[in-house]
Amino acid sequence: MTYKSEVVNWIYEPYKIMYPQGNYIDSNYKTLVVFEKDLNNPDNEGFVCYWDIDDHNMYKLVFKKRLSKEKAVQKLKNLIKDGWVNTKENFKVA
Repeated sequence: MTYKSEVVNWIYEPYKIMYPQGNYIDSNYKTLVVFEKDLNNPDNEGFVCYWDIDDHNMYKLVFKKRLSKEKAVQKLKNLIKDGWVNTKENFKVA
């Protein structure tokens, strides 16, 4: 079983997890998606932020939207299936 399939299987059980957190980047390294918990209701709501990255590594906020846990989990599943990777996993140092 690969890491990607383990993550997708883990995400299929939304009743066992809280709102997702993390930074995911596309394969072209041009768009970053950030999942943040809402401090007032961290188990069930949060925000998803889309950032564009230009050639000079400048970040520009495209939009920020409040999402329920179920919609955020579905969005994260779709991003992982489309090849987006967690930036922490991508930039590990020995």
